[in-house]
Amino acid sequence: MEVSINMNDKELAKTKIPRSNGSRKKPSVFSIILGIFLIGVVTAGIYFLYKGYKVSADIGFQFSPGSVLQPKVEPELKKDSTGTYTNVLLVGIDTREKGDLMNTDTIIVASYNHKTNDVVMISVPRDFYAQIEKNRVWFNKINSVYSVNEQKNKGSGLEALQYTVESITDMEIQYYAMIDFKGFVDLIDAVGGVYVNVENSFTDYMYPKGTGYETVSFKAGPQLMDGETALKYSRSRHSMHNNEGSDFARARRQQNIIFAFKDTVLASETLLNPKKITDLMSAVQNNLKISEFNIDDIQAGVNILKKFSDSDDNTYSFVLDPAAGNSSLITSQNVINTGAYAIGPIEGLGKYTKIHEYVNLILRNPKLYSEDPSINVYNAGLGYQDTYQKVQELRDEFKYLDIKYLGNLYSDKEGVYIFSNKEDFTYSIDQFAEYIKDIKKEKPSFITTNLRGEDISIIFGKEIAQETQP
Repeated sequence: MEVSINMNDKELAKTKIPRSNGSRKKPSVFSIILGIFLIGVVTAGIYFLYKGYKVSADIGFQFSPGSVLQPKVEPELKKDSTGTYTNVLLVGIDTREKGDLMNTDTIIVASYNHKTNDVVMISVPRDFYAQIEKNRVWFNKINSVYSVNEQKNKGSGLEALQYTVESITDMEIQYYAMIDFKGFVDLIDAVGGVYVNVENSFTDYMYPKGTGYETVSFKAGPQLMDGETALKYSRSRHSMHNNEGSDFARARRQQNIIFAFKDTVLASETLLNPKKITDLMSAVQNNLKISEFNIDDIQAGVNILKKFSDSDDNTYSFVLDPAAGNSSLITSQNVINTGAYAIGPIEGLGKYTKIHEYVNLILRNPKLYSEDPSINVYNAGLGYQDTYQKVQELRDEFKYLDIKYLGNLYSDKEGVYIFSNKEDFTYSIDQFAEYIKDIKKEKPSFITTNLRGEDISIIFGKEIAQETQP
């Protein structure tokens, strides 16, 4: 069964297609923190005016007439204890045939930096082993935290999942939103589908359907997806093509769908269409659980949305998979002894010191860690040991980046150089140049090849002799 929907060139020319995940500059994700969250929040506020208190109260909206009538200072979203970040937990839950207490196979923390307007989205894969209950030391896949706790104490599942994610990431979470598969499909269909740029063609012969499987296939390129198609695209994880069969590739596709949904929902024809707002609200009401919010949260969210445009997005995406942090944080080796696939901290189950450090670094400098360059350093005259010491200093300053020392190129060159043969790493080069000082951001004339094909090359020659005045 092929579920891709191709469009002709004329139709695509009229259509805004979200950027692919391979692009260095992605659409604004916080516009949909505020898309599963703020679409729940903002449209709840609009729908509240249309339909009254009951509907909005059902999804967590707390209304006080005084909050409308009394003048207030400019409203703000809740922030963490640093006063810098607003963090939202976005959860997708599987509630198909087996009841309402199912696995949370999509777990994403979206963080907005109020000082820089940067947005960072971090996915925690379903196979990450974590402590399942707060007061009991046993570990299982993180996607079971909600179900286990909800079955023991109804209403505690999301709180337990929030605690677990906070423990892993060291991020304080202010809001959460959880949507099930039906709500996901309804939201996509309510806005007439979403346009998605599929990066890689792939076929999954084991997509779950009832008690068996079906085949789903996607072709690379921009295409319109309805709710069911978008669900299949974001859930597929058994393809053998183009590395699309992992849970980590799936996490990136889920973020791609979020970007596409944001673009559609925030389009004026959606926000100004009462029927679409009503359809969105119906999906939100029946299939979404949201943390409590009030009219100030709605206004604060709207104010933030106004700051974003396609030309000035500062949005970055990360997945806590075994490749994260230069493959030094998370492992799939010897995590458990049951034979099931699992990933967990290299430090050991429940030990997150390195992950905390990495998350803190990407929050502080998301553009550098999004570019994530491979860096080779060479001695060309400074001396082997002195250059090695420089490399150690760089590794201490730029932790969790791939920085290698490749030894001697020359022994008689002068000056220090940093350069790339690619255009994607300008920001990273600037960051290293700011730290190293007295470095030339250019390829020296004595280097006539691309060396070993790294993203960035750094050459340490001896100090340039200073001319003496007569």
